[in-house]
Amino acid sequence: MSYLLEILGRGLIAHLVGAFDAVLGTNSGESIEDLEYVVRNEPDNVAARTRLGGKYLRADQPGLARTQFEFVLRADPGHPAARVGLACALDALGQVEPALEHLRIAQKADPSSPAILFCLGYCHERAGRESEAARYYQDALNVCPTLRNAHERLAAMCLRENRVEGAIEHYTALCELDPQQTDLQLTLANLYLRAGRHQEAIQRYEQALALEPDNWSAHNDVVSAYEEAGLIREAIEHLHKMIEQQPDFADTRLRLGDLYARVGNDEAATSNYRRAAELAPDYLEANVKLGTQHLRAGRFDQAAKWFSSALELNDRLLSAYVGIGVAQHAAGRTEEALASFEMARNIEPNSTLLFSEVARMHLKTAASRQANRFLPAPEAAKPPSEPAHASDLVSQQIERLREAVKRNPNHADLHYRLGLLLRNRGQVEDAVAAFQQAVKINPAYMKALIKLGLALSELDRVDEAVEVLKQAVDVRPDYVDLHYQLGLLFVQRHQFEMAVEHFEHAVAGNPTNVAFQANLALALQNMGLIDRAQATWQLVTEIAPDSEYADQARSAMAGNAPPGQ
Repeated sequence: MSYLLEILGRGLIAHLVGAFDAVLGTNSGESIEDLEYVVRNEPDNVAARTRLGGKYLRADQPGLARTQFEFVLRADPGHPAARVGLACALDALGQVEPALEHLRIAQKADPSSPAILFCLGYCHERAGRESEAARYYQDALNVCPTLRNAHERLAAMCLRENRVEGAIEHYTALCELDPQQTDLQLTLANLYLRAGRHQEAIQRYEQALALEPDNWSAHNDVVSAYEEAGLIREAIEHLHKMIEQQPDFADTRLRLGDLYARVGNDEAATSNYRRAAELAPDYLEANVKLGTQHLRAGRFDQAAKWFSSALELNDRLLSAYVGIGVAQHAAGRTEEALASFEMARNIEPNSTLLFSEVARMHLKTAASRQANRFLPAPEAAKPPSEPAHASDLVSQQIERLREAVKRNPNHADLHYRLGLLLRNRGQVEDAVAAFQQAVKINPAYMKALIKLGLALSELDRVDEAVEVLKQAVDVRPDYVDLHYQLGLLFVQRHQFEMAVEHFEHAVAGNPTNVAFQANLALALQNMGLIDRAQATWQLVTEIAPDSEYADQARSAMAGNAPPGQ
């Protein structure tokens, strides 16, 4: 993850239809079959044809959608919904210039539509006409200052052109629109740091850390008194009454889950932990406790999922402390910077521990499913016993990763994850070597840079550590442009697939390029364009290529949908 690289991927949409769902009626309860029936019986029903075209677009059938919209426009050339629908269909078919022409016609009929203005800008941006794109994005903001996607694309273009102050302006506006979103605050902090505005960067990092749900606390004297007296059921009843009388708070649900876990009620504990995570998706403790509850119950695949999510949240917290430390160091506040780096070092073991748990859960799941092939189902639900050969699951995963690295030496993420497990085992020198190899392959790999810097710090190689941590919160200009272009290509699905296929064909048989697709996926993860927590689980399964998960992992990594799909 890199907050600067993520700027380049934000605001991208997979399909223009997402901007016109209300106009096209794609959210109606009608099915395609229902609307096809109506159109067969009422061929002149332009409203039904328009909704059918919208449904076809959502079903990724742009050719059929185009037919419906063209029929409507022949009957009524001024039909606004059919006009934008046809633009969406043409864009989905890769015909950007004709799509632009129909959007221009639609804009003449509705010159103040922010959706039309944004899509005009978006098509121009993907066609490489940045100045026209910026003009339309700004027009959209003049009409609708809260249009988040327009702010995000303008910020991406500013960063690509190294106009950091312009990007700061747009992210300041975004933070004002949504002041409680931690990722926005961290992004703005990174921009301030890149601009050399160190004091403002420090303030934003501090603000982001204050927003972390794990800095909340749920205090209730009555519940505490019940707990101290051993009256757990009374404490549970009191919390339920609180939830009935007050808004549903994540920390209250977490505490209720803890109490249910104490009395052995797995279903209720799991339900309340899950509710806490739903109410506050960034709540690290809720994700960890939900994973732990699944682990206790032997649901190892679910445990791995939630530990993976917690790992991403912990890494975000880690990046905030590293960022504030770099800003303090640049501002000459050396002692404070070292204290921030020390805080990051204190948090960092959580990441290595969580990844180790994910790795162990994978082997436990594999062992359990292997056993189920030969054993009858147990009479009562209980955690499967751990096979004797799996007594040291982390060591097994280390060996599997070593083998995977031999097969795929250019796979940066495999080196990184090997480093995490070695770090968990206290093999810091070996972990440093693994992290160094990861960043050699991918110099923009922020998480690996942070882990490398903290490991160097632990070895008292402080000067090296500070330099590496500085790299972690910055991105080279050529990498900015490369990732900007990658993001635009990624959302043009057909062109993206053709480009990947062409490159894979070109490097076929070249052993130095076997990790191309994996490293491409990593670049997309760094930009936030594919889900990192899910990718963690996929990549863990990938290190056991002969397992039943391997094919699923590869297809999932290759087939992740673009944002907005």
